[in-house]
Amino acid sequence: MESEMNEMILVTSAAGNTGRIMVQKLVEAGFDVLATDIDPRVKKLPGIKKAMVGDLTDFYFLDEVMEDATMVVYIPPLFSPEETLIGQKIIDKAIDYDIEHFIFVSVIHPNLTSLMQHIAKRDVEEQLIYKGMEIEFSYTILQPMHYMHNFDPQLVAKTNEYRIFYDLDSPVGYVATEDVAEVVIKILNDPEKHNKATYELVGTEAYTPNELVDMFNQITGKKAKAVFLFIDEFLNEIDATDLYVRAGFRHLAYAYTSWGLDGNTNVLTWLLGREPTSFEEYVKMKLNKK
Repeated sequence: MESEMNEMILVTSAAGNTGRIMVQKLVEAGFDVLATDIDPRVKKLPGIKKAMVGDLTDFYFLDEVMEDATMVVYIPPLFSPEETLIGQKIIDKAIDYDIEHFIFVSVIHPNLTSLMQHIAKRDVEEQLIYKGMEIEFSYTILQPMHYMHNFDPQLVAKTNEYRIFYDLDSPVGYVATEDVAEVVIKILNDPEKHNKATYELVGTEAYTPNELVDMFNQITGKKAKAVFLFIDEFLNEIDATDLYVRAGFRHLAYAYTSWGLDGNTNVLTWLLGREPTSFEEYVKMKLNKK
């Protein structure tokens, strides 16, 4: 179903891994997209109606991005110490500008206090819920599982290694970003149906890094291996110098090693009207294999 062409969808953090796929799918579905990011590469996203480069911590920039928007897909910035404040303020601005529907792309299990980026999103969810009870404000909260795009099949195929910073036998669930985008499109096409809903979006059972690589090898015929990196080694390898980013990854390493992360696929299956994308399907898609 194609969207009403007079709707302008604001997508934040649009130049990131999640944002790029979200924008691509929205454009393909016929939506007019206003993409914003602090990263100037947002201007190069194909098919968008408008790009705005700026910092969501800037009070006046929030006014600028809201002026042309009719609905919002809020993807929070990755590992920002001001994430809670940004989220709360962008909700207030959406209300000020009479946004028709607000989608918050949060995270699975935001009540997990071992993960600081989950806590930040929990507090933004709380703001949405209170505002939705206080006034007439239409919103949906999405809680996606760990994204599949964190496993890069092309890089693993090139290096024969999947380098990861948590225990190789710790199970973590996954969801395809494309499936999350499909849910977003369904919501934007019928926001009233999804008003005040909170949806856990889990695509797979929980897999360990070793199991991911085993599935990858079965598909490709390669002999790749999962390689454990101590967290500081991993952070240095990705050139993460920001202290908050480093702290966030340390939280992830500890939590995933201690407990893993999992959930239930029923809600996503219901929303999609089909089985979610499997890890095997994801790998084949990224490697253009049948």
